[in-house]
Amino acid sequence: MAKSPEHTPLGGTRQLRRWHRARILQAIRAEAGISRLRLARKLGLSPSAVTEVVAELLSEGLLTERPLPPTGQGRPSVALEVEEERHLVLAWEIDVDRMAVALLNLKGEVRARVVLPPAPPQLDEALALLQQHTAPLLPGVRVLSAGLALPGLLEPAQGHLTLAPNLGWADLPLLERFQEALGSLGLAGTPAVVENEANAAAYGLYALGGLALEHCVYLSLGVGVGGGVVVERKVYHGARFHAGEVGHIPLDPEGPPCRCGKRGCAEAFLSYRRWQEDPSPARLNEMAERLAQLSAMVLAALDPERIVLGGPLVEATGEALLRAAQARLPRYALAVHDPAQITISPLGREAALLGVGALAADVFMEQMSYEEA
Repeated sequence: MAKSPEHTPLGGTRQLRRWHRARILQAIRAEAGISRLRLARKLGLSPSAVTEVVAELLSEGLLTERPLPPTGQGRPSVALEVEEERHLVLAWEIDVDRMAVALLNLKGEVRARVVLPPAPPQLDEALALLQQHTAPLLPGVRVLSAGLALPGLLEPAQGHLTLAPNLGWADLPLLERFQEALGSLGLAGTPAVVENEANAAAYGLYALGGLALEHCVYLSLGVGVGGGVVVERKVYHGARFHAGEVGHIPLDPEGPPCRCGKRGCAEAFLSYRRWQEDPSPARLNEMAERLAQLSAMVLAALDPERIVLGGPLVEATGEALLRAAQARLPRYALAVHDPAQITISPLGREAALLGVGALAADVFMEQMSYEEA
């Protein structure tokens, strides 16, 4: 969130102006086609202040305008919209089953997208491939900000990757490496953010998926099982930034071995790899049983309004896995919980990629409100 005028330093006229720029651009982003007059009323600003800031944003290319149909006497109003084709955010995804690049506008609409093979063994190799496939997309584009999502335990503010067990990576300065890769593309100094893929997907549900809930949990069912926890419409990272690691909740101590060294973890039962080994009705029913068991634990511990499913396993099994898990939920959950609380993400397999793009867009909006050094 942008800082309010109460937090601006004394004599911070320039800072206040930047804060107004961010508020105005965010309002236009949220309500395409808004007029200057309505914008001034909505934000409680003077028409002259709005006109001046809008003129700046138009000159920078961040906004476009078009005439609105006349409604009577007087000068016709002009509709303001964010520019949708050239001022974009860059999103990268690294995962075990694929990598991807996307350019999105500030409304979250994809303008270019490339899907790549699974991540190579080393982070630097993965970043080099992403650079290689990003470079041809950049001519004629101003990259406003960039985001990178991957499945792992990381500290978003510091950008440090503690562990990504399914990628085989640990103890890496992820944000620093990401920024170096951006610099090699001529994007040095671009605002950048890194985030766990399940958290990014959860963020995307609100930014792009139209989810009107205060609390939810996103379960990413892929090569591993990850979770993104949303509390009061904000991603909750936890005391050590590891909230949502539900894939390593033990469901059966005598179950199959897990990569973490324990047995019977949720990930060991619900991985996409396990489905690929035996895509049968019997395996589907077994996975639904374990998903119902895990969902009951999540509902009891966190009490979300909804558990939203996504990832390659969900793409492969779709409504069949969902319905089977919903049918089994009453065996494990308290009576206050409804099977309809488990749903499928509207963003599909692209949830993490789109979500980290939306997060990067908001990072750009937030940075707009800060005074430059």
